Amino acid sequence: MQLKLNVRRTYFIGFAFFAVLMLWQVYMHYAPLYMEWMLLNRLGEDASVSWIVNTIMAIDNIFAIFLVAVFGWLSDRTKSRFGRRMPWIFFGGLVSLLLFPLIAVMFLFNSFIWFVIIVALMKLAMVAWRSPAVAIMPDITPKPLRAKANAIINFVGYIGAILGAVLAFVPAFRFSSHPDYLAYSQPLSIIPFILTAVVMLGILLILFFRFKENKVVEEMAEEMKMGEEYSETIEKVEEGKPLSKRDKKNMWILMAAIFMCWFAFNSLQTNWSRYGINVLGNGVDYGVSMAPALLAVASLIAFLPSIRLTKKIGRKKTVLIGLGIIIVSLTAAMFIDSFGILMLAIFAISGVGWAIVNVCTFPMLVEMASPKNVGKIIGIYYVASQSAQALSSVISGFVLDWVGWRWTFFPYAIIFMSIAFILCFFFKTNESRAKELQQSTPIEDVIATGEEQNTEQEKII
Repeated sequence: MQLKLNVRRTYFIGFAFFAVLMLWQVYMHYAPLYMEWMLLNRLGEDASVSWIVNTIMAIDNIFAIFLVAVFGWLSDRTKSRFGRRMPWIFFGGLVSLLLFPLIAVMFLFNSFIWFVIIVALMKLAMVAWRSPAVAIMPDITPKPLRAKANAIINFVGYIGAILGAVLAFVPAFRFSSHPDYLAYSQPLSIIPFILTAVVMLGILLILFFRFKENKVVEEMAEEMKMGEEYSETIEKVEEGKPLSKRDKKNMWILMAAIFMCWFAFNSLQTNWSRYGINVLGNGVDYGVSMAPALLAVASLIAFLPSIRLTKKIGRKKTVLIGLGIIIVSLTAAMFIDSFGILMLAIFAISGVGWAIVNVCTFPMLVEMASPKNVGKIIGIYYVASQSAQALSSVISGFVLDWVGWRWTFFPYAIIFMSIAFILCFFFKTNESRAKELQQSTPIEDVIATGEEQNTEQEKII
């Protein structure tokens, strides 16, 4: 028996991640600018508001620290005719998309308090379905194929991020301190939010009614059991038994490295639109919004080729290469004092490194999960990433306000990416055991097409 990746189905379930990243890209571009304008309008143009903006931006991550593992655990134990994960994805996603346009509506009315309340509710809904959405892939993908499946999931997801970045080009918002700004520019600001909600609704409806989760899980049971034998953990992961001491140590090391990666990346993501406009862009925000779009495009292009690199040198070395690319590119960005093609190129290179890191770190952690606790382990992954983003969002706001933007923005990220790089050297893996097993039972890599998939499998998406 050979383990085969159902590529068609993997692309299909990737649309849940597509919806998440599309919404997040629109939100991360517009929300900080909205809040900064409303606060400066109230407190005065010379007020230091970055720490307030970043604290509010961290609300979702604060929720996630306490709740994302809980929702993952709850979805592990959910039983319904729609499956374990799909009810959470559909209803959590539905609440999110209904609340999302209200963020722009509150800005239209210049209501800062209600803006913050709607943001908090929308992010709480996002937390409820994020873990279940991510858990579907490892639920139905044997361990040796998860890096490849994760690359496909990220490929589809980043198309959503690019779509979100394109929506940021809609002439709906241009940061300005003009006293009559609200009178002539507000009404357009709701357009990207409505378009995002409409696309999300279509995706949720298709996933909910087309993906037969229970049938797919039943169909994959034998291959999932076989995949456990190929685990790269130091000792075999067995249901109901704790991880070995070495594997537990590996899990903590990997969580720390993931924490540092997101601690660095969140600062770039949260603060870029204001750094690019106010420090590099001379107030021209449309060109600056191209940078995260290019990062997403570069990541999109790099996801699938990175599969071959992972197969050739292993996940750990692949992560080290990705982190190295990011560190070098951000170091070069420190010395650029104006926005232009060179900065866009650096963002693209960073996107390649970020793609390589993300393809491997998630499968490395869920390698330590048994079939019954995938949601719980994914919750642990998000505890690491979301707590990093919550802390970094607030801390970076204070640092940038008090130390200054010009020579702090990129070094802040470089320092923590470098710590992640060092931590990865202490992660131990058991790739040799997996290779020995592969010699007796080959694993078929089906990435480019789904032509060799079992026809009965393709009937159930």
